[in-house]
Amino acid sequence: MFPFNAFSLLIPMLCILKISRSSHIYPKIAVVGAGIGGTSVSYFLKDLFADGNVVVDIYESQEIGGRLATVNVDERLYEAGGSVIHPDNKYMAHFCKKFGLQKRAAGDPNSKFALYNGKEIIFSESDWEIITWMKMLWRYGWGPIKLNNIVEKMLNDFKRIYQLQDRGKVFLSVEEMLRAMNPDFVNDVKISSREGFTELGVSNRTVDEIVMAGLIVNYGQTTAAHKFVGSVSSAAGDGHLWSIAGGNKQVPEMLLKYSGANLIKAKVNEIILLQDSGKFNLSFVSSSNGVPNFGAANVGINGSLYNIYDVVIIASPLTSDTSSIHFKNFPSSLAIPEGKYHRTVCTIVKGEINNTYFGIEKENAEILSIKGNLKINSIGRIYDVRSLARSEDQKIWKVFSQKPLRKDDLGDLFSKLDEVKVVDWLAYPHYESNQKLGSFVLHENLYHINAIEWAASAMEMSVIGAKNVALLVHKDWLGGYHHRNTRDEL
Repeated sequence: MFPFNAFSLLIPMLCILKISRSSHIYPKIAVVGAGIGGTSVSYFLKDLFADGNVVVDIYESQEIGGRLATVNVDERLYEAGGSVIHPDNKYMAHFCKKFGLQKRAAGDPNSKFALYNGKEIIFSESDWEIITWMKMLWRYGWGPIKLNNIVEKMLNDFKRIYQLQDRGKVFLSVEEMLRAMNPDFVNDVKISSREGFTELGVSNRTVDEIVMAGLIVNYGQTTAAHKFVGSVSSAAGDGHLWSIAGGNKQVPEMLLKYSGANLIKAKVNEIILLQDSGKFNLSFVSSSNGVPNFGAANVGINGSLYNIYDVVIIASPLTSDTSSIHFKNFPSSLAIPEGKYHRTVCTIVKGEINNTYFGIEKENAEILSIKGNLKINSIGRIYDVRSLARSEDQKIWKVFSQKPLRKDDLGDLFSKLDEVKVVDWLAYPHYESNQKLGSFVLHENLYHINAIEWAASAMEMSVIGAKNVALLVHKDWLGGYHHRNTRDEL
């Protein structure tokens, strides 16, 4: 007769298992990139792992905010990257309210636009709204109204994603996500904007001039881009667009602060799958000019720095022209979309526009090209991000172009040049019809937020992708997402 039974032996074994499980229940997570995607996924992870025991390290070699950036001209700040937010963007509006940031109208509410074909202005708004509508009706018929109705329906269908994510719905691929909003969205990425809108009854002239102008100014591309991104671009014609007073980059800065994630100023150069454990060896090089903050980083035989993680989230593009990260020991090729990112050059000028060059008597607030091979994509007046009013005397212009403007080009565009600043971006994917969409899951516990950009690139799109990845991490790690009803739940 034994002095104990099997049940008495089972109790301490269960305790040991419980202790072992609890010590590994919260993952150590690396996020590569501290733009709006990387910082918002860290924000969502903090709330999902509610007791805050999750460890998140964010690797960023450049400035916080990524493609959200400001440029200093004459001691004033101007948006050089993502500059407008749509009134239906629920997540960006939530962040603005939560962090006590102030909204400001994007651009000048009283601004006028003109369409330019490389030789002359073919349409311009009037100071009188009724005259503008008459001119538009004369040139485009009911095309703009038809286009507006199509875009409004797209936005209503798109907003379903918020309800789905509120319920904890997750998507493995971008196609799955689009299909859940509206199955037609999947077809929209397989057809060009020109073909898609004309099939829905929008006139050729409306597509070739209005839709084209939107795509060129927003994405530097033509109506050959797929219809879904063409719809997103056309939605940016809403007259109630807004931005953050003080600069949109404040949002990722506040997201990072709220998340409590550890910022590591370094460039990730290699991610190695450790096949015996399923963890990841992430190696990096410092980009810090001051005292580096590497936490408890390991030092390899060759002096390289590395950390081991349970989960890795890529929050930056992975195309060959945007990324130098090497992946090793993965059993199969990763599902990274093929393609390249589109170059857009932002030139900010303090000076006087040359009205004669554009064939106009007085300056327009914004001139939009309707052809993809012109010297510029657009030129428009911009204002200090810290100013809620539009009363400053100095004139600052933002010029978008496909390539850097030469001195002669600037001499053509401006009659007076006081100061010039240039930001050269690989800003968003180069879109095609029959677009291939990627996956949010590259490998078990390896995720990619920026896959969503191949549907459309925008601040809100990145946050939606980040929310989906955060939900995936939580579900995959703990075996399921349980919706929490808290004050801060979106």
